[in-house]
Amino acid sequence: MRTLIMLTLVLTSTIALQSCAQESESFWRIKSIHREDGEPFLGLTAMSMEEIADYNFHFVKRNDSLYFEWPEKFAIGLNDFKQLSQLQITGKDYYEMYDHHFQGNSFLIKFVDNATNSKSKNTIMEFEKIDQEAYKKDLEEAIAYRKTIADKIEAYKQTLAKDSPIVLEPMKKLATKVDTIFDDTYDSDIVLRIPEKIALWESGDLKNEKFGPIKIGTFKDHSKIYDIEHAEDYGLKQLTLWLSTDPTPFDLESFVAENTQLVVVKKEKDAIVGYTISYDFEEDKPFVQSFVTLKYYLVGKTHVFIYGDVSASQMQNASDIAEMNKILNFNYLISEHMTVEPNP
Repeated sequence: MRTLIMLTLVLTSTIALQSCAQESESFWRIKSIHREDGEPFLGLTAMSMEEIADYNFHFVKRNDSLYFEWPEKFAIGLNDFKQLSQLQITGKDYYEMYDHHFQGNSFLIKFVDNATNSKSKNTIMEFEKIDQEAYKKDLEEAIAYRKTIADKIEAYKQTLAKDSPIVLEPMKKLATKVDTIFDDTYDSDIVLRIPEKIALWESGDLKNEKFGPIKIGTFKDHSKIYDIEHAEDYGLKQLTLWLSTDPTPFDLESFVAENTQLVVVKKEKDAIVGYTISYDFEEDKPFVQSFVTLKYYLVGKTHVFIYGDVSASQMQNASDIAEMNKILNFNYLISEHMTVEPNP
């Protein structure tokens, strides 16, 4: 009898340990992103949320940590999970996470979307629990698809290298004047020589960009944005000045090297002109996403980025390369006539 009791205890303990082991590891993938009140996403917000969903996050939960395996490998301890930026979503500082918890076969991440003017701001990123076989199959398919896309992009780059989409016009000489702008601290002024036919004004537009690790925009501390006024108004496609006293160093060479989607067609000491390549998942092909001109100065402790980005999505006809070239050449002409002057 005693032997039977001992065997029963051993078997019960073994089953309990197996159950605990199974529960200590589970497999998860992103299911959806939606507003807590069910309101639909609109406009640029819808595009931003779709972009997050397209990350196709997959993670393994082991004890009290999340081990993400797609789209990149990194780990987050649940007790240390405080900000949505820990998911390595680029430039999303304006998403304010306020809760995360497991609920049955769901893992919910809740955050406030401070980038929208909509009254509906509370947002939920929902993950679903799946079995290990489905998880492995997902990863295998994602890895194979990523390689297919990389091969197509590389082939597209080779095609464009033979016939560049950017055609720079001969540089014209413009009359210039001196103007002064201020960094975000108002402690130091920056003197520029700029074309006579433009004026600089501090912008209230919603703009965000990342130059290497330096994030600049309306929702970022240590930054200020100036737009230019000119008879030819190209709106958000037009050249902009971004100023930041962020202490992070910036190096143009590193910026270009890290941005593999950027193809440089002209480079000078602290200035580049080029285009970015993206991938159209609906059409299943790469395309030229934008034409870029960037000039950089470090003035004291202030980063000065003179930046223009003409996106294909901003064109009435997304394939209108001629119109993109027209605006790029305008931005490049103005940029080439903007230089930092020594303070008097």
